[in-house]
Amino acid sequence: MTTEISPPKPVIAFRIGVTGHRKTRLKASQLDRINAQVAMVLESATTAMHNAHNRYVGEYATAAPLYYFVSALADGADTMAAQKALNHGWRLLAPLPFPRDIYGEDFAPEDRKAYERLVTAADSVVELDGVRGTPNNEDRAYLQAGITTVSQSDILIAVWDGEDARGIAGTAVIKDEAVAAGKPVVWINATKDTPPVFLLEDGETRPFSAEAIDTAIDSVVAPPPSAEIEHKFSGKDTHALYAYREFCEETGHATNWGSFFQFWEKAFAGKWPFGVKLTHNLPGAAIDAELKSTLAEKLQASAQDQRTFNKLIVPRFVWADHLAIHYGNLYRSSYFFNYLFAAVAVFLALFDLIAGGMGFGSKTIWIGLEVTIIVLILVVTTAGKKGRWHEKWIDYRQLAEEMRQYRLYFLTLGRSENMDDFAQGEASETAGWVDWYFSATRREAGMISACFDAKAVRETAEIILNEEIRPQIAYHNRKAGTLHKMEHRLHHLGEFAFAMTLLICLCYLGLVFFKSGDFGAIKEFAYDAEKKVKNGVTMMTGFLPALGAAFFGIRVQGEFASTAERSHATAAQLKAITEKFELLTHSDSARLETLRLRVAEAARAMLMENMDWRLVYISKPLNLPG
Repeated sequence: MTTEISPPKPVIAFRIGVTGHRKTRLKASQLDRINAQVAMVLESATTAMHNAHNRYVGEYATAAPLYYFVSALADGADTMAAQKALNHGWRLLAPLPFPRDIYGEDFAPEDRKAYERLVTAADSVVELDGVRGTPNNEDRAYLQAGITTVSQSDILIAVWDGEDARGIAGTAVIKDEAVAAGKPVVWINATKDTPPVFLLEDGETRPFSAEAIDTAIDSVVAPPPSAEIEHKFSGKDTHALYAYREFCEETGHATNWGSFFQFWEKAFAGKWPFGVKLTHNLPGAAIDAELKSTLAEKLQASAQDQRTFNKLIVPRFVWADHLAIHYGNLYRSSYFFNYLFAAVAVFLALFDLIAGGMGFGSKTIWIGLEVTIIVLILVVTTAGKKGRWHEKWIDYRQLAEEMRQYRLYFLTLGRSENMDDFAQGEASETAGWVDWYFSATRREAGMISACFDAKAVRETAEIILNEEIRPQIAYHNRKAGTLHKMEHRLHHLGEFAFAMTLLICLCYLGLVFFKSGDFGAIKEFAYDAEKKVKNGVTMMTGFLPALGAAFFGIRVQGEFASTAERSHATAAQLKAITEKFELLTHSDSARLETLRLRVAEAARAMLMENMDWRLVYISKPLNLPG
């Protein structure tokens, strides 16, 4: 199925990185063995991926697996392993510590052409903003390239002599970074003829074998287990794998079934409500619109990056956003309908007290209408529970927001593993299939191609500021304003309903008082009036509290006040971050590391807003207005 018809399944992908000693620290007598062991690891991984593709054929796209090999292309183990990977059909991702020409100065004349061939053959090349000049600056540049290699890899091959690091960017340091990140490390001894082993976090080793790497790869690519339960709060045991399959079978929704909520949202916010659209743009049209102003296009990225952005990241963001809007509006329309029409049902049950005396209709008609409304409420609630509108809204919104932030991380080569910290946590009730789908997308995307000199960093910062952060500030300010108005007006309407009930009761008691006393003409007036309004009083003192309770129920279910406050706080956070971005856009010495920090701050603010929103709404499934 194409991205225009349904949400795309990810293509199964895996990334192996390498860190190793320079040529000067490798013995010529060991090179053939090292090459052979690298080839064995790659062949075992290829077989394991083929097995995984067959094992999970229903959960991934039918396209062939993607094999990425990540190498900083330092002379020695890095270039040897990269060439071996290309020979085995793996795609090369090359994070270079310096611009490619400057980095070429590291190579002896006889090795420079081999390095340039590898750069040309790579799918993606990132030229990091390392600087020469002092040993410390150069070490920091090599460290940045090594850490990037780790962050872009699922397994790391370490061609290491077993000795302590000789600097801050040595093979031992990068190997330790991978181990600390919980990534499997295959140790190929650089000096001794020993078989490869897996390095464990406690310093122990485990023999390398086809079964071991199959297990390691499976732990990364396996879809969520069918036994994993999502959203236990909902009262329905929904398995993670089932929820993912439902997502993949979704289609576009042209009809805006949530227009009922949008109508009342505008009405309660004091806006003209009759401009609500009854249709949605389908994802295909939304994707086309999004592509006209994507961040990648404005950054003039490579053709490979354009394909990644346009065919992978944008469609998946648009689909998740489209479905989140659809199910969110359905869910909110449902509880608006249930609460408001529950009050209408009470009104109809009592309406015959007045209509009967006027000869208007009959009790059978009003009770019939009441039953019809009750049945409609039952149908809406049952459909919402069966269709999992509430759970889907929460899950799809989480995925959309993670994909929104991933655009920024992809463009700035950020360590997007940090995003997992926001999606997981003791109280977040995160959807396992969402995390899995997002991680699979991240692996499939590979790595951007870019040259991050100071000018590029400034331009990137300005584009992110104008295309993402400022629009988000405007969005949250609008959202906070609308929700504050809804909260206040619903609150005042509820108070008005109860105040009117009290007033009507007091007026009626006044008539009873004057009717019972010796007040002459007033007594006669009170006697006649009490008889005339008795049924009306009964109806209104039954209906108005029900209406007030409906307003209160909508406020509790909608959490408009707390959501408005969170949006207001998020806008304030982003505004403070905006000032930091503006400084970066005018800095003559703008650095990628600083840009990453700014992006991480902005992403954290937006993702934390989403996590707080989840915590507010996750325990509010659709129920009958009891």
